[in-house]
Amino acid sequence: MRWWTILTFIAIALQSGPQTLAHGARGEDVSVESWIYDALTELSVHGQTHDLLLHTRPLSRGEIADAVREYRTAQSEISAGAEIILQRLEDEFREELAPSIERDHSVRLGIGPTARSDQFHHRVARNRVGFDAIGSITVSDALTSRVRVRFDSDGRHDSQFHGKYWKENFTAWVEQAVTVVRWKRFTGAFGREYWRWGRSTNDAMLMSENSPPFNGLRLQYRARNWSYDFHATVLDQMNVSSQDYAGGIGPAGVADRYLVAHRFNWRPRHNLEFAASEVLVFGGFERPFQWNYLNPILPYYWEQLNDNSDDNPLWNFELSWRIRDGLLLYGEWMLDDFQIDFTSEPQQIGVLLGGTWVPNLADGRLTLNAEYQRINTFVYGQGKPWNRYFHHRDMSGKVIGIGSNLGTDADRFTFAPLYHLNEFLDITSRLDYVRRGENDISDPQNSGVPKGIPFPSGVVESELRLSAGTSVRWRGNVVADATLGYYRVTNLDHVMEHSADGVYFQFRLKALWWKTFGV
Repeated sequence: MRWWTILTFIAIALQSGPQTLAHGARGEDVSVESWIYDALTELSVHGQTHDLLLHTRPLSRGEIADAVREYRTAQSEISAGAEIILQRLEDEFREELAPSIERDHSVRLGIGPTARSDQFHHRVARNRVGFDAIGSITVSDALTSRVRVRFDSDGRHDSQFHGKYWKENFTAWVEQAVTVVRWKRFTGAFGREYWRWGRSTNDAMLMSENSPPFNGLRLQYRARNWSYDFHATVLDQMNVSSQDYAGGIGPAGVADRYLVAHRFNWRPRHNLEFAASEVLVFGGFERPFQWNYLNPILPYYWEQLNDNSDDNPLWNFELSWRIRDGLLLYGEWMLDDFQIDFTSEPQQIGVLLGGTWVPNLADGRLTLNAEYQRINTFVYGQGKPWNRYFHHRDMSGKVIGIGSNLGTDADRFTFAPLYHLNEFLDITSRLDYVRRGENDISDPQNSGVPKGIPFPSGVVESELRLSAGTSVRWRGNVVADATLGYYRVTNLDHVMEHSADGVYFQFRLKALWWKTFGV
């Protein structure tokens, strides 16, 4: 393929020759789905501490580089497992950590191939290749503009994708285009980007990277051990029909949709972190943005209740506690549209509980993670179609949730051992047991949620997955994972006694070579 040859030459050019560094790209944010956050979380389990608030993403490359430098100098002796993680982070942030001449401007350019193969699983069977390209310019670490473009032979299979085929199955889209301004303790970002909250490495309950990125505004005030965030964005418009209402009766048309959110993240002690968030989805036919919701400290629940607007507020509370070095417990509790009278309808709740343990063996190379997550039957839904908690639809027309990738009316247990063989290679394994009820975010709802609905609802589909594999990390440039697994599904697609099972194989490759130029 001609484009693949061109890509190879560009990657070689970016890696070759002397680099003119300008302290790297310190003002650039690290993408919320990056392996870097999992590495930081694992270091914190080992007992490495810093002022980073790990419940709120994104973080900047400068923030993380400073933390990595402190990790290296904080302790004279660390376990082999922590040393491996630290070396990987030092490779990723080698530009930001290297001594260099400070310059007012720096430009960072990068490109790299991507590949994905999902074979023999009952829901996926495809091969895809593509490449990512990034570009950023930073002005005195105070202003950074960044663009990330993705090219893929069939990108519409990603939940984050929003676009159409260009030619045959070929897709290309601008996944990130954001300008970030930093002034002392204030950060402001405007443009297209992902937001993610929560400590879990598997999922996030309220704000995740499951949906396409948001085109909106993000503001943050960051003190030494706490931060306050405000977010606002316009969601996708919704073509509403009478079938979107319970009973098939309701007005039709095109509804405008919006999301606002605020969040407090606090680390009162070096081993304890807490976060509280409120999100509001609102909209309607020819409804403009409601300017009182731009008030970052306004309690949205009270405001919509007093206005009798029946918008959709969601609350989320998070906690992580490192009981001792090597053992971290964390959890989330989500409440969808709190019922102030406690009697009119049941509270709709989501719960996530997890723990990460580094046992006193194998010199810290072995990490064990276990997690249980439950999202009740009507969470993320609402009586008004435009207030449901989703953003865009996938290629089959199914809505894409903003919150958990589990969806609603489901629970999941996960157990994931990980062994760091060396600086470049991990041995991985995973067990997942998932139950899914019949309810969906987009299902029509009455204004009041009925009582007595079992969880999970209807004919419950259950799936068991067992897998083992390897994961490669090379110099921060290459991430590759290969997995061989077995699955068994009962009541497939909620049909009684309809089952499927078999062996599946997955492969993921994501590489990026970059060069930073002082200007």
